[in-house]
Amino acid sequence: MDTPYERLLESLARAKVQFIIVGGVAVALNGFVRTTEDVDILIDRSPENIDLLLETLARFGKGHARELTSSDFDDAEGAIRIIEDFPLDVFTVMRGKRYADLIHSVRRTQIGDVAVTYLDAAALISLKENSKREKDQIDVSALRAAQQRGER
Repeated sequence: MDTPYERLLESLARAKVQFIIVGGVAVALNGFVRTTEDVDILIDRSPENIDLLLETLARFGKGHARELTSSDFDDAEGAIRIIEDFPLDVFTVMRGKRYADLIHSVRRTQIGDVAVTYLDAAALISLKENSKREKDQIDVSALRAAQQRGER
């Protein structure tokens, strides 16, 4: 494993946490590599999945996630930010979409010897196209261009 975020994503996948990589890392996995300061994941909000997530995060880094409980993960928009070796933003809802809404719009990649899921280009475009953030608009343009070239 090369990076702390890869180690964490591999650990989450090994623990059978149901998550989708979204945000800048997903954009990079879809072919437009840009710098990103954090890792964003969208999780299934079932109690069992949140327990698996919390157990895994408690063993990662310095274990700052030990302070979290399942009640911290509600249906509100926005992320829970956990900072270890890098910021991890955990979403249960992203722009009105839940894990179940997006799980059919994923691709898979290997990290170590486990597969992890990340949001495909079309779903990323759908999530980002109405954003006011300049970097989201750059992502949308790059992802659309890649789609037109037949890359993703």
